[in-house]
Amino acid sequence: MTIFKRIRLRPSQLRTVADRRFDDAQALRGTGENARANGAMYLGGFVVECLLKAKLMERFPWLQGARSPQGRTKADQHLWSLCYRSHDLDEILAKLPDVIDKLSQVEGRESNRLIQSLTVRRSAGNGRFSPAIHPMLRILTMRGYFSSRSGS
Repeated sequence: MTIFKRIRLRPSQLRTVADRRFDDAQALRGTGENARANGAMYLGGFVVECLLKAKLMERFPWLQGARSPQGRTKADQHLWSLCYRSHDLDEILAKLPDVIDKLSQVEGRESNRLIQSLTVRRSAGNGRFSPAIHPMLRILTMRGYFSSRSGS
């Protein structure tokens, strides 16, 4: 057995990973050190990606067992790629209109800004803690929505 063996995570396992990395992001953010801002933002984006991919796998259950997209339609091949190869949160979110609807219901007037923060691009450079990270972290507190099949 090797530690590098590839395994497919189930949606519940992706949520567990997301919860742990969210705690890590909060710990980095809690330091208040600008030197930790990039790490907190990166982990926040990773958490959002895990949660969205868990929802994607529940919306399209065949993704949970698919080892390869071969023999599938072009649309299914694209979904498989979004789930297992891509980090494009815009495209993943586009396949999950229920998530956008739920965010709109929960956040009302602020939904557009909050949805945009879901798709924030990770970039290298000198990060700084700023109000921009707070909407994304607030979304992550909606983990109750992401933690079950509700809204799927």
